Amino acid sequence: MNSLSVRYYTRTIQSHQHDYHQLVLPLFGYIEIEVANVAARVGVGQCIVIKKKQLHAFKSDENARFIVADLDNLPTNLLTMPSPCFTIDDKLMSYLNFIDKQLHSKAADDESHLAFELFLLLLSQQTAGNYIDPRINNVLLLLKNNLANSYTLVDMADTACLSVTQFKTVFKQCLHTSPVRYLTRLRMEHARSLLCNSDLPIAIIGQRVGYEDPSAFSRAFNLYYKQTPRELKRHL
Repeated sequence: MNSLSVRYYTRTIQSHQHDYHQLVLPLFGYIEIEVANVAARVGVGQCIVIKKKQLHAFKSDENARFIVADLDNLPTNLLTMPSPCFTIDDKLMSYLNFIDKQLHSKAADDESHLAFELFLLLLSQQTAGNYIDPRINNVLLLLKNNLANSYTLVDMADTACLSVTQFKTVFKQCLHTSPVRYLTRLRMEHARSLLCNSDLPIAIIGQRVGYEDPSAFSRAFNLYYKQTPRELKRHL
């Protein structure tokens, strides 16, 4: 045990248990899983903990991709989580994307060991305070899976099965910001990543994060980062 791997599942419901702990952390898409009397849809930015010998049933779209950690022992902080499903912090999420690339190449044994040790360290820093109301989680999955779509507060509230007023209140309680500001942050961070790590034209990047008008994208990016997309590109 004590290993990390990239996994894919299918739409056919599977059910089993194993003699080791397992964590499933989505990189793309989500998994529908039932474990410890909790049924959850676990998406990007989350983790589901499956303890030794716990029977669990699960299914997923074939295109979804996951980092799976098989562990002999769980970090102490995970043993006291109020729910087997929790939200991970940005540091761990960024590291998962790095691990995804590493697992697709042949790494030396010492590199794999160090990568796993750093994963455990970041895992030990996760807290119960990262728990997010499942209704709000459904909204986060909606937004993260397609930033190009145009979302209104009504769309988000309907996804959460709440009124707009209730939705705004619960969302802020969970994420300490407004839905609009959170969506803007997702879009700007993804746009900056594409600008830094791809050769896509600026207009196409704008479309991928929900801005059909390149000028509107440039204004929004400048307002958020205090520099335009072209200025960022010029200084790379």
